[in-house]
Amino acid sequence: MSGLSQISEMYEYSLNSFMSVFMNALSTSRKDNILQNRLRNIKDKLTMLVYDFTCMGIFEKHKLMFSFQMVTMIMDGAEELNRPELDFFLKGNTSLDAVERKKPGPWISDNGWKDIQKLDTLGPEWTGFIDNLLKNKDTFKEWYDLEAPEQTEIPCGYTEKLSKFQILLLMRVLRPDRVINAIKNFIIDKMNDYYVKSPPINYEKIYASSNNKTPIVFILSPGADPFSDVQKLVETVGLGMNKFRFLALGQGMEEQAG
Repeated sequence: MSGLSQISEMYEYSLNSFMSVFMNALSTSRKDNILQNRLRNIKDKLTMLVYDFTCMGIFEKHKLMFSFQMVTMIMDGAEELNRPELDFFLKGNTSLDAVERKKPGPWISDNGWKDIQKLDTLGPEWTGFIDNLLKNKDTFKEWYDLEAPEQTEIPCGYTEKLSKFQILLLMRVLRPDRVINAIKNFIIDKMNDYYVKSPPINYEKIYASSNNKTPIVFILSPGADPFSDVQKLVETVGLGMNKFRFLALGQGMEEQAG
């Protein structure tokens, strides 16, 4: 959550706001007399609540990226993350050396072919990948031409050889236009499909997380108007319309707003 501020200055989260989410996880997670089960329940609930809470305040285009970052950090904490592979996925081949081997066809981009040279060195699963690609270029070309190659068997048995995360690397170098879908497959495999969906806006939950010192701020796109939803919320939580005051801010409204 704290790292999101590097994307936008608007994405600032205080320790107090996180603690409110944490305490909510403690109180709402399933109870269990066995300590390890109880801790697992808290962890699962907290992960979900952090995802919901954070997605409530970031733009749609950043939600999948946040989910991906969250999953890779969980893997890193569990010592399941291959750091060189993650660096390659994020940066590609950063070497300045020219590529000597000729690529198998124009369907592979120059940058993709350069990245493949690095991919072949990342571990035993990738050893000989270039040779397999060159020997079976027609088969790989057929796979490349598919509309959704991330959902089909990869030539030369690489579907079984590679993890879902490693398939991301393959999509990056051969079909970068399908990387987003491959990321969703990876997140679903490591977590579940809840973390690739945009949580629906629940005004009652938003209201419950606020208090008289924590205002609720809507950042609206042109034409959006949450007034009717807020009005329904007032009736739902039982505040009563006599306690609710709607004030449209504009020129000359400074004193009333104060």
